[in-house]
Amino acid sequence: MQPHSLKLSPESDLINSIKEYSLSNNLYGYVSGVVGNLRTVCIQCPGNQEINKFEGNLEIVSLNGHFNKGDVHLHLSFADEGCNVFGGHLEEGCIVKKGTDILLLSFEQKLINISSNDFLKNESRVKAYILKDCPWSKRAIRLLNSLSIPHEVTLIDNDESFKKIMTQSSHNTFPQIFLDNKFFGGYDELSEQAKLDNLISFK
Repeated sequence: MQPHSLKLSPESDLINSIKEYSLSNNLYGYVSGVVGNLRTVCIQCPGNQEINKFEGNLEIVSLNGHFNKGDVHLHLSFADEGCNVFGGHLEEGCIVKKGTDILLLSFEQKLINISSNDFLKNESRVKAYILKDCPWSKRAIRLLNSLSIPHEVTLIDNDESFKKIMTQSSHNTFPQIFLDNKFFGGYDELSEQAKLDNLISFK
């Protein structure tokens, strides 16, 4: 276990800072502690695909979740100036006001996904291959996270990995979702399946 201390300056994006740090340093782990404030917060509430935006002098109460080489699943709670507390699934657009300090803990080996149907498994049924800064890739990961679907994320960032995944799927668009090592489809197919069964068939 290795600690990492991040000091975010004003105007930093909270979630993107953790994404970029974990990706550039090839880290797996979780958020251990946080203190700071935000001028803008964007969160998603349970069972709602819409993003809720808050602005003002917002104090961070807690930040929980994990990171996996650029893929993150984080929940934020915060208080406004009236001490009203809100919380939900963290989204891009949470902007630091004066400063924020974050303590991350990383591990040498990747975290193992555990589900109720399979007590211990080394491999997720769902694998998502994504492109950096691709809005459809981000939406797919957000959907998987919001429905608590265990999944592995692979960033396609070079020609070799692009050609390799194309030989498996025969598709050149992203994201590419695989279920049980078989190509399932992209974001549209994933979204349609979510409307049918909330992706229960993916667990």
